[in-house]
Amino acid sequence: MAGLMVSGTQVSYVGQYCREIPESLGRDFGHFAKRLDLSFNLLRSLEGLSAFRSLEELILDNNLLGDDLVLPGLPHLHTLTLNKNRITNLEYLLDHLAEVTPALEYLSLLGNVACPNELVSLEKDEEDYKRYRCFVLHKLPNLKFLDAQKVTRQEREEALVRGAFMNVVKPKDFRDSQHHQSQPSTADEVFVVPWGQILAIRPFPHPCLHCTGQIFLYLALICFEIGNCKVLIESQRRTNCAAHVLGCCILSVCA
Repeated sequence: MAGLMVSGTQVSYVGQYCREIPESLGRDFGHFAKRLDLSFNLLRSLEGLSAFRSLEELILDNNLLGDDLVLPGLPHLHTLTLNKNRITNLEYLLDHLAEVTPALEYLSLLGNVACPNELVSLEKDEEDYKRYRCFVLHKLPNLKFLDAQKVTRQEREEALVRGAFMNVVKPKDFRDSQHHQSQPSTADEVFVVPWGQILAIRPFPHPCLHCTGQIFLYLALICFEIGNCKVLIESQRRTNCAAHVLGCCILSVCA
């Protein structure tokens, strides 16, 4: 097979413009391959990868893999690189990896929309990338390296406390997002603004027997910094209601 390189348990089929994994690749090498490099192809699907059950390293850089990416169960896989693909849905990908790659320790997603850094957009900044790392480590706490950078103890601690709230989308203009609050949906909408302002808005339909018209319940996460402490506060507010209610509940406090 042209372009095929095999060295011990390492198999490379790089730059062959293939749109799918050749069936012969799995048939001939799947039973012993521990490292598989399929970078610089045109892969949109990973069908056929199930033949490589003993994989420990999988290189899929520079392909056309998107949010419909499906990996088979790879219990021994510790290294996965998906740089420069078409992945946008970070949470879906991480949930999938947590299920099918329990031994994963090294993950790289550079060059995907799901990884917010300058490789994707000049509008992204360092804070966007920090939040991304925090969320990834929340979902995959066993990672030792993320995007070629070693995971620090501080990052692990922050992921435990704040990771669940870090899957965020920064709008171009936060005031525009406020303008559309009159038509909430059941889907969560998460925005990031400087601390001390609303950090997240989650609208849900909420019937009220004491008021007429449609009532909505808004949950807002507000982040404050007090000295060396950071406090996440959840506030509840019923709008279009005769009795304007505001309740606050401290979610977490971390030094």
